[in-house]
Amino acid sequence: MPDWDAVIVGGGPAGLTAGLYLCRGNRRTLLIEKEIVGGYIMNVEFIENYPGFKDGVVGSQLAVEMKNQALKYGLQVQHGEVNGLQGSPSSKYVTCLDGTTYSTATVIIAGGSTPKRLGVPGEDELMGNGIITCAFCDGGQFADRVMAVIGGGDSGITGALYMANIASRVILIEAMPECTATAILLDRAMANDKIEIRCGTRVASIVGENQVEGIEIIDANGKKETLKVDGVLVHVGLDPRTDYLQDIIPLDDGGQVVVNEWMETEAPGIYAAGDIRSGSPGQVSTAVGDGAAAAMAAQRYLQTQS
Repeated sequence: MPDWDAVIVGGGPAGLTAGLYLCRGNRRTLLIEKEIVGGYIMNVEFIENYPGFKDGVVGSQLAVEMKNQALKYGLQVQHGEVNGLQGSPSSKYVTCLDGTTYSTATVIIAGGSTPKRLGVPGEDELMGNGIITCAFCDGGQFADRVMAVIGGGDSGITGALYMANIASRVILIEAMPECTATAILLDRAMANDKIEIRCGTRVASIVGENQVEGIEIIDANGKKETLKVDGVLVHVGLDPRTDYLQDIIPLDDGGQVVVNEWMETEAPGIYAAGDIRSGSPGQVSTAVGDGAAAAMAAQRYLQTQS
C-alpha cells in the first residue's frame, strides 16, 4: 500500500486547492514545495481580479489564507524539489533532489513555472546585479533610480506601476506592436507621467561591468539605441517546471503538461493543474478551478483502486 493517497507537486493556488479538496475527502495527502508555500502570488503586490475581494487583495495575504485553510483540514507539507516521477497504475514514486522518495496512489503536478529569460548578452552575468524578476521582492533597491521593465503583459505593466512608486523613471519595453495587458492596467500606466512605454522594440543586450548600466534596444526599423538605466525588471513570460517529466507524460511544444478537461494526463492517476498544464491562461482563479477538478478526478480514481 502506498504511503500516501495523493502527492501534490507545487504549493501555489492549484496545489493548495487540490490539497484542500483531497483532505476534506479524508485522503492522506502530501504537498511538496521547493520554495515558499503559496507560490508565485506570494510575490504579487496586489490582485484585483480574484472573485470575492471587491477592493482587491494582497497576493501574500491570499496565499496564506489558502495555505491555512488547507492545513486546517489536514494537508501535510514537505519542502523539497521534485526531480523524478515513475510508477505503475497502482503505485507511483515521487523522488526529490535530496534522494527522498514518496510512494503514492495518485500525483497532481502543480509545480507552476519559472520566469523566462531574455536570452541576450549580459543577462547571465548581471542577473542579481541590477536584473530582477520580482518588483515586489527586489524593487526597493532602485529608489529614485531609472528602471527598465521588459514585457507589456499584465505582469510587466503591474511591475511598471509598482516601480513607478519607487523609481525616478520607468521605461517599459515591449517587443510586440502593442502591449497585451488588460485595458484597465494599461490605462493606468499610460496615465502615469513616470512611465514611458516603447512598443515594437526588443532588448538586444544588457550592458554593464559588475552592475547594470544600460540596455541596448532595437526598434521595428532596425534602429539601435542604448538607454542608460540602473536596473532591469524582466517579465516576458514563464517556463513550466517540467524537465523531469520528459518521456513520462505528454508535454506540448512549450513544455506544459497535456491534460483533458478533468486535468487527467494519459498516465492513469497522474494529473496536472494550474500554470503548468497546457492551455492555462495563467490566472489565479483558473488555477484554483484546475486544482479542484484534479482533486475530484483523483478521488474518483482512488475509489476505483480500493
